[in-house]
Amino acid sequence: MPSTGRAPRSPWIAPFALVVALLQTFPAAQAEFGVTEIADYRLDATVFAQFTRASHLIAAATRVDARFDREPLFTKDILLSDDVLAAAIALEARLRAEPALAGAFFAADITPHEYTKFTLGLVAARLAYGFVKSGVLRSVPAGVHADNVMFIETNLADVESVLKELGVE
Repeated sequence: MPSTGRAPRSPWIAPFALVVALLQTFPAAQAEFGVTEIADYRLDATVFAQFTRASHLIAAATRVDARFDREPLFTKDILLSDDVLAAAIALEARLRAEPALAGAFFAADITPHEYTKFTLGLVAARLAYGFVKSGVLRSVPAGVHADNVMFIETNLADVESVLKELGVE
């Protein structure tokens, strides 16, 4: 057989290339949060629908598991942390580590990463909305986007309902 000048091709190259290509289509097991990813996050109706669906399923899963009575997902340390980046990393790690929650994320077509960003943005905007509405603050504080506070005002009943179901009041 005449030489083509190329090295012989291994029979493993094609399957390996296919596996690598498939793995590149999946998000990393735990993507790091970008420096401004949470600060720049905007609440969105489409993601809110996914968040709500996942939250219903998460609430159902946590109600039947006594571990969540002792160690709730959403604590003051997470939701009211001065270090939002650390809180986001801790919450996402906890959400990913709970096998009982994987089905909720799959069914709602939302990742734990997106769910974490939405949760933290929603809680911050809800707190800001309450402070502005009650007159404690005259305007939306720095670090919370006015768009997110308007989202809360527009969807207040649904936001309060889902947060209550999660045990975040």
